[in-house]
Parts: sequence; C-alpha cells; structure tokens
Amino acid sequence: MTYLTITYNQRDALLLQKNLQVLSVPQWFTEISTKKCLSTIPGLVSRSFQCLIPIPYDVILSTFNNAPLWIKLEMKSVEESSSITNNENGNLIRILFGYLETNVSYCWIKQISNKWHSLEWKTDINRKYVAVTFKNGENMIEVRLNQECLDKYFMISTHNTGNHVIILPLKTAPRCYNIPLGQRQTYQRILDFGEIDGVCLSNSSAICLQFMDQESLIICKNFLQNIMKLDCHFGPINCVEVSSQALNFDDILSDFWSDYAFKMLLILGYRIKNQITELTLGKIHQLSDLSRDEQYPKHQCYSKLLALYYKVRHNRFCDINEEFDKIQSILPSAMMDKWIYVPRAYLTPYGLVPLSVKSMRGNRVLREQELFGPPENYCRIIIRDVDLGQPQQDLMRISEQWIKNLIIGKNFITIGNRQFSFLLCSNSQLRDKSFWFHAPYFGRTAEDIRKWMGDFSHEKCVGTLISRMGLPFTGTTATIKLLPHQMKRIEDKVDNQGRIFTDGVGKISREALRQALMAYDPNLIDEDNMPCVIQVRLNGIKGVFVVADDLKDRGVLIQYRPSQHKFNADHNILEIIKYSSSRMAFLNQQIIGLLDNMGVPEYIFLQLQNKTRLSISMSLLANGSAQRTLEQNIRLYDWRRMRTSGIQLTKEPFARSLLLLLAKERLKKLKDKSHVPIPLSDGRMLLGVVDETDSLEYGEVFIQLRDLNGHPETLHNQQVLVTKNPAHFPGDIRILNAVDRLALHHLYDCIVFPTKGERPHPNEISGSDLDGDEYWTCWNEDLINNATKQYAPAIFNSAEKVTHNGEITISTIADFLYKYLLRSDSLGVLSRRHLACCAFYGANHEYSCTLAGIISQVVDFPKTGVFPETPKNININRYPDFMENKHRESFESDSSLGIMYRQVKDVWKMHLEWQKTFEEQNIIINPDFIIEGYEDYIIEAEEDYKYYTSRINTISSIYNLENEYELITGCHSCAEEERQNNDSVETASLEFRQLTREMRNKFGLDKLYYMKKLQKASAWYYVAYKAGTILSFGWIMDQLMSDIMERRQIPREEHQALKSIGTALYNQGFSTQIREQVSKWQIDDANWMNYSETEILGDQFLKIIEQCNERYGELELANILLRMLHMIALNNF
Repeated sequence: MTYLTITYNQRDALLLQKNLQVLSVPQWFTEISTKKCLSTIPGLVSRSFQCLIPIPYDVILSTFNNAPLWIKLEMKSVEESSSITNNENGNLIRILFGYLETNVSYCWIKQISNKWHSLEWKTDINRKYVAVTFKNGENMIEVRLNQECLDKYFMISTHNTGNHVIILPLKTAPRCYNIPLGQRQTYQRILDFGEIDGVCLSNSSAICLQFMDQESLIICKNFLQNIMKLDCHFGPINCVEVSSQALNFDDILSDFWSDYAFKMLLILGYRIKNQITELTLGKIHQLSDLSRDEQYPKHQCYSKLLALYYKVRHNRFCDINEEFDKIQSILPSAMMDKWIYVPRAYLTPYGLVPLSVKSMRGNRVLREQELFGPPENYCRIIIRDVDLGQPQQDLMRISEQWIKNLIIGKNFITIGNRQFSFLLCSNSQLRDKSFWFHAPYFGRTAEDIRKWMGDFSHEKCVGTLISRMGLPFTGTTATIKLLPHQMKRIEDKVDNQGRIFTDGVGKISREALRQALMAYDPNLIDEDNMPCVIQVRLNGIKGVFVVADDLKDRGVLIQYRPSQHKFNADHNILEIIKYSSSRMAFLNQQIIGLLDNMGVPEYIFLQLQNKTRLSISMSLLANGSAQRTLEQNIRLYDWRRMRTSGIQLTKEPFARSLLLLLAKERLKKLKDKSHVPIPLSDGRMLLGVVDETDSLEYGEVFIQLRDLNGHPETLHNQQVLVTKNPAHFPGDIRILNAVDRLALHHLYDCIVFPTKGERPHPNEISGSDLDGDEYWTCWNEDLINNATKQYAPAIFNSAEKVTHNGEITISTIADFLYKYLLRSDSLGVLSRRHLACCAFYGANHEYSCTLAGIISQVVDFPKTGVFPETPKNININRYPDFMENKHRESFESDSSLGIMYRQVKDVWKMHLEWQKTFEEQNIIINPDFIIEGYEDYIIEAEEDYKYYTSRINTISSIYNLENEYELITGCHSCAEEERQNNDSVETASLEFRQLTREMRNKFGLDKLYYMKKLQKASAWYYVAYKAGTILSFGWIMDQLMSDIMERRQIPREEHQALKSIGTALYNQGFSTQIREQVSKWQIDDANWMNYSETEILGDQFLKIIEQCNERYGELELANILLRMLHMIALNNF
C-alpha cells in the first residue's frame, strides 16, 4: 500500500491550489486525516493521501513541476532495512554548512569542496551514522552525523536534478574527529572540520551534501531512511551562498534578564542572526529598556524573548521579524514556595548555551540572599559536549586549559553586565559535571562565600576538601533553628577494627522532629503516621537523625556523632533533604546477576517478569487494573471515582494515552535494565538506621512497615535479602534474619541494623554506611529459598588519601576537578564492563571481582584523589546482547538476563509501533460528556484553554518533554542525567500540580450553582477534545466529569476485559486450541456459569497464562501467550 504526503508552507496554499487539484481525483487518491499529519514538520502543513492506483514516482514529481512543496512517498508493506547489510562509501562533490531560510531555500555560509580535498562519505550500520571525511596531511578529518544531532527528516532537492543534493536539518552541532592514517581505530576529538571552525559548526542548523552521482545519493538516502529511520522528502530547494550576519550583536542589553533571554535566542545560530533586521533589533532594545527595573518572572522582555525562543526553536521556518509583533509573551508562573529560580546554562567548547529558568530546590548558600544576592546572582553551569551530550574523555583531553581557566577565575561566564565566577558544587552535581557560579554582590564574591561556609582548614586531601565544601550545596529545605545547648555530641559505636556501626546516624527528639517536619511539609504531621527518620544538613553535620524517645524532656533536641561531623560551621538551622518512606523495590541487572550466582534459577526471574508483563497488558484491557496503575503513578485525579461513574479508562483517549506511556516506560525498563518490580508484600527500598537499644544481634535486622492506613506490620523470624544499588561483589547481597523487638517499635519504614558483631552489616554491602543510603530489602520466598550460596562479604580497604602539602588554593582545586572530569565517565564504563564480564565469566571469576574492587575505588576517587588502574589483561571484546552495545561485537547470552531481555524485546518493539498507530487516530468527542447548556461557556473555555495550553507548552519546553503525557506521568524523555540529578521529574510534577490547582481555583471563581458547573466542565471538555491536543484541560475538573457520566446512568459492562480478550481470540481462530488446553489441564471455575461464551474464553486464556507461568516446562508458551495478550491489549481502543 502506497501513501503520499504533501508538505508546504501555509502562505503558499493559494499558489498551490492548481497543483493540488490532481489529489482530489477520487479514482487515484483518498485523503487520510490523521493527527500526525497536522504536525509532521513544525511550521509546515502536511496532508496525506492513500494512492489507489500504482503511480510511478517520477510521474508524481513531474505533476507538481517544481511547486513550492515537499513530497514524501511511503510503501507501508515493504521492509527495506533488511536489504542493507554492508557499510557504503563514495566520493562527494562538496559539503555545505548553513540553514534553511524557507522550505524551498537553503542558505550556506561555508563549504568544503573536492576541488581542494579528497572528499568522501561513508556509513556505519552498527553505530547508525553517516560521516564525511577528507585527507589532511597524515590525518583523516571526519564529521559524524548521527541520530543525536540530526532532525527526524531530510530532503532531496529536485531544484536541479543533476546536482544530487541531500539536505540534513540539524538539532545540534555534530562531533568532529581526527584519525591518524595507518591507525584507523584511533579517533581523536577535534573542534573544527578543516576550514569549518567551531563558530560555523555551532551556528549551522542544516548541512547539505552534494553527491557525485544519483547512485550514491540513493544509497545514502536508503541508509538514512531504513537504518537511521529518518523521513525522506523531495522538494525544489535552491542552495544559495550568503555571508554571515551583518548586524552587531555584541551590544549588551540594558539589564541582565533581557540579555540572558536574547542570548538564548542567538544560540539558534545563523537562521536567527542572518534573519533579524535592524528594526526588530531596535524593538528588542526598546523593550529591554522598558523592563530594566523588572524581575523574573514578571520581566516583560524576558517573557517576550522566551516565547519567541520556544517558537523559533520548534519551527525552523518561522520568520522572527514577523513573529516578534504577533507572539504573546510567556505568562508568568506563580512562584513555588521553598523553591529557587536560578539561571542555568550548558557550557560547550563552542560557548555558552543559556537555558530557560526552572525551579530547583534551594540550598544553604542560595538562601543567604541578604549576604550574597538574589537567585539571579547565581548560575548553574553544566559542561556538555558540542552536541549537548555528556562529555567523554576524548573531549576532556582537549579542554584542559579552558576548564582550568574558568575555575581559577582567569575566564568568566558573562551574561549582560554580570561576570560569574566559579563557586563550587555538591558531589551529585560534580558527577553530572554541573557547577555553581556566582556574580559579585556589593563586593562579596565567590571566594567570600567559600569562606563563609565554614572552616575546612583541617582537610589536607583535596578530594575530601571539595566533598566537604560541597555539602552546603545539597538541595535542602530549611526548617527549625537550634540553640547550641540543644545539640549534644555522643560517641560512635565501632568494631574491633575501627569500622563504625553508627556511621552517619544521630538522634532527634520526637518534638523536634515534629517541628522540623511541620516546616518541611505540614501534610506529613500525623502523630500516628509521622516519618521517624530524616536525612539532613546541620552546621558541618551530614547524615540521618532518627526519632529517639529517650530525649524527651531533657532539653537536648539533637544528638550527633563524630562520624557525622565533617567540618566546623556556624549554621544551626536544621535542613532536610528527605524523610523515611518505604518505596517499591525492583530487580535489576546487577541484582539478578548476583542472585543467579547465589543459586536462583532463571525460571524464578522469568516468572516475576511474566507477572509484570501480565500486569502491563491488563492495565490496557481491564478498567480495574487501569485504575490501579493510574493511582500508583498519577495522584492528581480521582481515578476510582471516574471508573465507578462509568468512564472506560482503557478507552477514554486521555486516560489511555497515559496508560500507553506508562506501559511503554515499564517495558523499556524491563528491556534495558531488567527492572522487575518486587510486590510490596515481598520487598521495599528502605533507609538504613542503627539499633540504639542493643536489642539486635549480629545477623538480625528489624523491619516494621505501615500500610496506606498507617497500620504497622512487623516482619518476624523472616529471612531477608539485603543489598544496595549498585551491587557488584558476589557477597554484596546479605541474607539476614528479620526479628521483632518491642524496644524498636517506634521505628517504621526503615531497616534497623545491629551494633553488635564482627562487622557492621552496611559495611559488608559494598562498604556502605548509614548517612542516607537506601537498602534493597526483599523477602520473596522463591528468591530466599533458592539463594542457597551465601558468599563472604568483600573487604573494603579504601585507598590511602592523597594529602597536599601546603595551602590548598583554587588552582589546586582546579587541577583536581579537571582530573575528575577527565575520568568521570570511567565509572559507567567500568560498570558496563563488569556486567559483561559477569555474563561471560561469571560473578565469581577473578576478573569480575577485580573489576568490582576497582569500581569501589573509583566511587571513592572524589574523596581520596586516588584513581586505580585497570589491569590490561581484563579485555572484554564481546558483550552480551542484553547490553545492546553498539560499539562491540555481541553474543546471545544464555543467562537469565539474556533470556529475559529477548522475551521482552519483541513486545517492546510491538508496543512502539502500535502506540504510533494510536497517536495517529483522530480524537472523538464523546457525546456522553456534552450536556445541554455547555455552549454558554464555550468562549470563556477557549480563553482558559489557550492560557492552560500556553503554560503546559512552557513547562514542557523547559524540561525538554515531548508532550503533556510525559509531564503528567513523570516518564520524561530527557537525558538520563537530567532525570537523575537535576530534580526534573520532581519539579516538573510540582509545576503541573500547581497549574492544575490554579485552574481549579479559576474554575470556581464564578461561584456557579451545581448545574452550571457541570455545563462549564462540559465546555472545557469540548474545547480540548475539539482541538485534539492538551486533553488534560478537559479533566481538570475530573470530579464534575465523573458526575456528568454518572448522570447518564450507563450500565457498566461486567467482565469487559474478558470479553475483549475472548472476542479477539475467537476472531483469530484460537478458541478450539484454548478449550483443548483447558480440558487437558483440567482448568475449571464455578464463576463461568455467569459468563458469556466470549467472557469464558477470555478468562480461560488468562488462567492458561497463569498455569504456564507456574509450570517450569511451559515458560516459553507463557511468553508466546503474553505476547498475544499484549497485541490484544494494544488493539483495545
């Protein structure tokens, strides 16, 4: 089946009327109206047609005869990728760097031609990139175009068919390499591509390749389409040489916020700098002058330029001069209490890339605004590669000087009239290559802040000093202020080798804990259900404080230990990082590998994964399962009320979109990380604390958990598996005995370790401590009973710290930080190598244990300054398939992890394809939600929808989210490090919740009586679903929407999921096989008397899956049936 898509600029619609008439011939074409076609390429209009008769492609091209449009032809039934098996290469006439001015005009600034160089192109199937190379003396210079830097489509120019031109729009600058001839495997990073310098590379937003002949163009086209999965369009694009921008953008705007936003706009490159006129530039200066005394978020110039930035970044065909007058400013958000709004920017070798301001947790330094200035006097600088990816060693090696100059203050970060100097960072920020910078405030500088933080003079190890100085930069919430007499030092408890049982643990009185939690979050205060542990910063103290009733009425509110005291400081405010709460535990690749090594057979893991797969599929089929899934992940709506009112959660477009994304995320985690949930009845993630009562013996732990109603349940005489993520040594999983001790009943939702024995249990687990670490705790009987091989815990002897003679200056700190940045990617590399080594040799092998020890030392590197060498004899050249390593040869692993991976990989692919199909469907307005009188509120609803959509789009842009569903579910598609270290999921969720509260308050301002409220809610629904996007607007008033459905009194369909499954199986011709299997296994159920034939068939199918999963020899059949079930679930809409 052939499909034709026409893409053009809306302003050319009248001009194209005659050309498009051919598409209205009903015998030849039928138009397909889909959501996807409405926004195939931002800024352009797309229309898709199904070709009813075979039409040669050259005939289609000639039909439109150089009209200003693009043509895309797709053959849905053909799978071409399998035909490309080899890498290709060939000669190139030239490569051009520039931008798309319009959909029919490409402007180039610089080129490299084969007149001066032997220019070649080549493909790499495994790594999925196209490279362009040329010889330069004894070296080969290469620019690499991969999926990270390319947009989702490319164009073949038909302007002059003899030119053989492909144009590739860019998302980011590409990486360049130097390859010494004769050393083909040696790649050295460089920042220029011959005469194409970093300025041109960073400002270009499209690259043009001109091939020697049509054959080469077709080969490259097929690679881009079928291997890199990019859309191909044909269009009459003219390539025109232009000069770089004539205007001078060096003039600083009148205030910080204006200049900050203007720099964001200019970072989009030549397509802005060459397009902007003097008139528009004058308007920007004028608006900047008007906004000079305004502050974020109500700064007019910042808001206007930010709106313009989002529009132009999204739409590369937008005319900035036309748009400046039309675009509405970004509406200011209500500032969230206890959160800080700080400028942030990526710093690449090509320069500063300012990012929109977003909320983040405050810290001790940022809260001192009277001393060191408001949040805009700070800037979060994140070092990134030229393509905004994580910088690796190859880049760090050529970046030493500019990084060190930045840290020691030779160079500054300049925004507007402010010069930001290096300040410091926390340990987690250092791992993300993220640093705080500060602009002087009334003469007080970054150096003054470092002195104010505390006395660190006793530290002689540079790494330890930086770690200690980083503690005040941890994200915290300030709570109560303590007086000196309310804090008392008590001694640590140690073993006979000096290892500390109480490492990182202190005590807090119940009243002080209540007051602190009241300041942190009043919703946590419940005398019968209040957290009993908090992780904190206080003065120079770090760690956890555990509620201690023996401090009552003693005047002492806090008792801390030497192991918690890291430096001297005068800051008696108790700052909370987090509090104790039990979270769901998951299996992962490391834990499965170690449990496998302890004797747990593969079928146990497959059974657990199959239960998860069943749960995922049923969430798309059964409204009850859908409700539970939504309640666990999104608590802003009353899903139970919605379901009981008669709303079909599995079919309603908004709810189903959320369910599909949650299912996609769960399947992805299963595939990538073997992220299998442990039922809450079988395990939790728990903060570790210590037994202050001496009630526990060595080998014992105390675990008391609370259910949703606060009722406690204590594990008694129950063996538990305990470890910490990540775990690498064979002995990192400990088998301990959970016991009940009355003296510890005041502790819950944590794991309590003893203070007796030959060694602290946390220290036995990867050398851990109790200063805030969470422990993976599991008492699943199948895992416990089969983990029969307990290995001795590894001995963790930290390397002796490297001490520095003399004063530790900022230059000393710069040397250390550069050394860390140079090697900071080693931990990930080593962890992946260890996983591969375990798959190849086993977890007990000498190589695996050596790598585990090296990883432990690398983790300590920021504190010790000692970086271990990896033995040269440990070479892992082949990686297991479940690691999906693109750069090494892979093998099909027969381990538990390999089997689990392959079973879920097929389902993952199926889910992705079918999710695209669902997203392409038109949104249908359900008449059951439309009630008489809704029309009276349409105009008002459209205004509210416009405001809400603008805010949703702004939040999504700030956090680099694809759509509202990522925002609502927390399933972010942004980079992994962004999710982990920059509070993105938490802060984006907070901003969405705040927006929802704001809209609910806005809805209630009219003080309407009940029937009018229903009409208004119906109008909100109608407006959102008519638009077909941002559907959450229609469910802001979810309670009223449930009321509307309940008033319809639509009979609820019993056993709806069973009926859907049975109908699908009957239509596919499987009913006979299922009944035969039921008879063979003698499956019966008394409830079937009340079921229809299709419902019985559906229930029998599910029972067969359950039986297969319980029978060791039938697990492959279970896999096949679960795959069938997920296909049925995906079609259930």
